[in-house]
Amino acid sequence: MKKLLALALCALTCAVAAAGFVACAKKDGATYSVYAPDGAPALALTQLMSGDKKLSQTVDYHIVVADTITSYVTYEDDTKNADLIVMPVNAASKLLGNGEKYKMLGSVTNGNLYILSASDKTTLTKDNFAAEIGGKKVGVVQLPMFPGVMFKTLLKKYETSAELSPVQPAQVSGDADFDYFVLPEPAATTRAGNQQLNLKVAGDLQTLYGDNGYPQAVLLAKNSIIESNPDFIKEFTGALSTADSYLKNTPADNILSTIKAHYADPDNTTPAFNTLSATVIDHCGIKFRPSSECKQDVKSLLDSFVAVDTTFARQADDSFFYAA
Repeated sequence: MKKLLALALCALTCAVAAAGFVACAKKDGATYSVYAPDGAPALALTQLMSGDKKLSQTVDYHIVVADTITSYVTYEDDTKNADLIVMPVNAASKLLGNGEKYKMLGSVTNGNLYILSASDKTTLTKDNFAAEIGGKKVGVVQLPMFPGVMFKTLLKKYETSAELSPVQPAQVSGDADFDYFVLPEPAATTRAGNQQLNLKVAGDLQTLYGDNGYPQAVLLAKNSIIESNPDFIKEFTGALSTADSYLKNTPADNILSTIKAHYADPDNTTPAFNTLSATVIDHCGIKFRPSSECKQDVKSLLDSFVAVDTTFARQADDSFFYAA
């Protein structure tokens, strides 16, 4: 009887709410949808997807092709959009940066870009980066996307320039006509680990940018969920706080199996990680940082992006950042 009365009251509240959307159905017994692109962002959710941590609400996790992630926040019918979602910070700022529909709960990855070179080339550090990279020919995997803009941001930071060209991972070789290459994980470890290619990891963009890397992928939630069930938001973000330690202490094969189990079509999906190793996981920079801790880092990074490519990102409003 009490449950029937509660449901009736919830239905009545939803019917008479005029100004704001009250997500009653999401409070008791409903399922929350969580979407993340395949690759490093999916690693951040592995502990939760594995069931290692139990949540009070039912959650459906969806790992999707990275190129499609923005579609899950842009449906005209809002019921089709993700309740929570992990997205690249630049896409999140462009699409949702006014804070009207979603808020950023925090960052989940802190960079996974590495610089490779022939084995006899100089290793790049903060002290020699400008001198060593200046005027060099650099092949960049995904030049028009995050890796390319991030490397251009680094060039601007160090007040130097280089000749950039797009390359595919299969072209990355110590014998190729390039001085350095920029690759994301897992391609960086895969190519550097092939001894026949005469390659080494010569540096990483995270260390060169700053001591804590940079907020590359961020977690967002619908405002309606934040307002109707703040306890669940607190519970979910709290569970993410151990994502990095879970990854360090779980066999790589188990992690990969967990990710694959959450593809829409596991049998016909080409995974971002065909194999997974402890090195690749470590290089993906998984660590949850709440918005209260990373807000200024996000704003600084977005300012840097806008300075090198105005079409790639926009600065986010203060209302975009969730304040617990």
